[in-house]
Amino acid sequence: MRVIREVVGPRCVLCPILKANGYGLGAQQLAATLAGAGADLLAVYSLEQAAQLAHQSLTVPILVLMPVADFEPADGLDTLLAAGRLNLTIHAPQQMSALAETAQRLGVVLPVHLEVDTGLSRGGCDLDEASAIVRQIVSGAIAKRLSLVGLFTHFALTKAVDPTYMNLQATRFEDLVEQVKDVLPDDCLIHTANSVATFRAKRHHKSMVRIGQAWAGYGTDGLDSGDFLELGRKLRPVVSWTSQIVHVKTIAPGTPVGYGSRWTAKRASRIGLVPVGHADGYPTGLASTDAKARPACVGVTSNDTSSTASQLHYAPVLGSVNMDQIIIDLTDIDPPDAGAPPKIQLGDPVELISADPSAPNHLPTLAASAGIVPHALLAGLSSRLARVYHDADQPIRKTASPAVAAACTG
Repeated sequence: MRVIREVVGPRCVLCPILKANGYGLGAQQLAATLAGAGADLLAVYSLEQAAQLAHQSLTVPILVLMPVADFEPADGLDTLLAAGRLNLTIHAPQQMSALAETAQRLGVVLPVHLEVDTGLSRGGCDLDEASAIVRQIVSGAIAKRLSLVGLFTHFALTKAVDPTYMNLQATRFEDLVEQVKDVLPDDCLIHTANSVATFRAKRHHKSMVRIGQAWAGYGTDGLDSGDFLELGRKLRPVVSWTSQIVHVKTIAPGTPVGYGSRWTAKRASRIGLVPVGHADGYPTGLASTDAKARPACVGVTSNDTSSTASQLHYAPVLGSVNMDQIIIDLTDIDPPDAGAPPKIQLGDPVELISADPSAPNHLPTLAASAGIVPHALLAGLSSRLARVYHDADQPIRKTASPAVAAACTG
């Protein structure tokens, strides 16, 4: 958050995105930390997600990004409504009218942001109807029920080498803001930038930035140019995922490994079992097969009796990713030599995701190798994995489902 503040300056509003349970990391556990680190607003996708944050010790508003037309003020939403902290998003004229009726029924004035579709073709109102909607909210019949506190768009291609389309969307949006500037409230937040756009150009900062990956220390991977690329390199990932070795065995040359016998030992091999699989969110596309080798991506610490220092090595995943376990190749780290003491023992730790951006198991590197986006890898981490929260000012906090195996922490 300090790096992001350095990029955007003191007057730009910071809005971390905590949708999908904070990208799978625990929205309720993270919200207070982010607010304490300078977040002025927090964004989620649904009313249910907003309600989960309602009982936190927070004073910042919560922005709901999904189209909402009608709802009942229950499960914490009443708390947000009473404090004026529930911000909703307008996507279309019909939804706007329905939401105004809801506000009248509830006897409140609802703060709203208008999303404008400038080329993503997902949510948001059409560009040619945006000006009329702004004027309706500000001075039309519904002005007594809805209060325009934000106007925004969302970019389609933020990491593209050629930013032409991104700049086209920005120009379309800026033209709209110019058209309606005579009626926009002075405190209306204008926002376009996600994490990558924040680091790409000052043009996109406006009066607020929406931070997804960046608050977790990601967001500039794959970005090869930008006004703030050097500052972006100061980001430090906050996420690591660890487990341990629970079984080790030696197999002969020619022995097939795993479901489908997709990997075959070319030499006498030492393999290890790690109790993590696709049910935990470990990507299936990271396993090496006879047809295609994958990079070594599981960090293993060996204890060499000839040295006083432990050494970190990386082992490939073999054959297939199972529901609850993966098999890793320890041969180069701990060769099956009957005369030498083993360097890898049962219970030795392994690192599945590293907080080191240069490591082969850095989250964006893993995601790229698996053919998925970093968001998908983070949000796909199972709720059965323990989450351990380290805070400089507080004791370590841990959350876990009763189903979490003792061998798996993350």
